[in-house]
Amino acid sequence: MNRQERRNFIEELRARVKDGKKSAFSYVCSGLKQKENKFNWVGIYVLSGDKLQLDTFEGEKTQHVQIALGDGLCSLAVLKNEIVNEADVKSNSKYLACFPTTRSELVVPVRKNGFAVGEIDIDSDLKNAFDKEDERFVTEIANMLGESFF
Repeated sequence: MNRQERRNFIEELRARVKDGKKSAFSYVCSGLKQKENKFNWVGIYVLSGDKLQLDTFEGEKTQHVQIALGDGLCSLAVLKNEIVNEADVKSNSKYLACFPTTRSELVVPVRKNGFAVGEIDIDSDLKNAFDKEDERFVTEIANMLGESFF
């Protein structure tokens, strides 16, 4: 997506937020996967006790519908409350493999009052798929979800 398409995506998300959590989460997952060719899988995990629970996703089914805190890059993003942008998942021993074709992963915390309450997880079959602009864009989405639904 170019800059204007990303702005349009954010504006549409604002409208979906008014329709409720299910509409907004589905729009984020399906919209990002469809509009960004390098995004092969997009999911939203919600913190539930000491686990991350997969709420909504677009792409292949994953066996990781629950992730214990302390396991994987998704957990790391929530525990550290910061973005994890892994350029080459094959070189990171903390990576929890979902799909054999995944080469890079972007995990952005969803925050409420500054605390991580979930995260947006994006996989790509391309190495070094995600840049700072992707981080900013997905963070803007995550912030909107955190403010609206948690």
